[in-house]
Amino acid sequence: MIQSIVRAMDIIEYLAANPKREIPLREIADSLGLDRGTCANIIKTLVSRGYIQQSAPRSGYKFGYMFYKLTGSAMVHEEITKIAREDVERLGNETNESAILSIIKNDKRIVLFYTTPDRELIVRPNIDKSVYSANTGRVILAHYTPDHLEKFLIRNSLPSKQEWPAIYLSEDVELEFRRRLHKIRKLGYEIDFDTNGIVGFAAPLWRAGHVAGSVGIYLPASRMHSEEELLHRVLATAESINKKLELTDNI
Repeated sequence: MIQSIVRAMDIIEYLAANPKREIPLREIADSLGLDRGTCANIIKTLVSRGYIQQSAPRSGYKFGYMFYKLTGSAMVHEEITKIAREDVERLGNETNESAILSIIKNDKRIVLFYTTPDRELIVRPNIDKSVYSANTGRVILAHYTPDHLEKFLIRNSLPSKQEWPAIYLSEDVELEFRRRLHKIRKLGYEIDFDTNGIVGFAAPLWRAGHVAGSVGIYLPASRMHSEEELLHRVLATAESINKKLELTDNI
């Protein structure tokens, strides 16, 4: 039995038993009977691979994004859909617009569920789309951890002009890309008017302290009468779903 692997699994299992807390290194080491230097080296490796993260320097440790990625199976997606479906349907009925529930899977924005409005002119979402070109994808990406975002960029590069035209209005595309993601993260939502005359509203969904998906609506810009009301409904829907997701995490 390889001792370093055993110790790493002990650390992971200790964090799993305390998923709501950020746990200091000294507590992890002392509780497991590990030398603090040895524990620090193992944690450093787990952090570099995305299995553990810190929300700020000198803060404690908790699970990283890789745990959601590894458990992002069809079963998990089915559970999120089951939990969120009623709220998404209500959002679609209240607005009579296309309401959608989305995740990021294999670096694509994937629609798990959507409603179809009772109108002649409707916006029908693509089930599989670039994360960059859909604000229901960007609002998830904006809430990635810094390390998770950098790895996403390594795999996918910056958005093309076709995927996100707005960031190409700046001479420094990368700076504008990061500035816009920071703005979305700070606001907690995104409203997007695209070049095809479609407006989208999107807000993030959370599970076990990590961004797990998004909820949003799409409609022709010509039909939008109250931006404030539509945003309120999307945010209220996200809040309702997040409360339900939190309850399931506490079971």
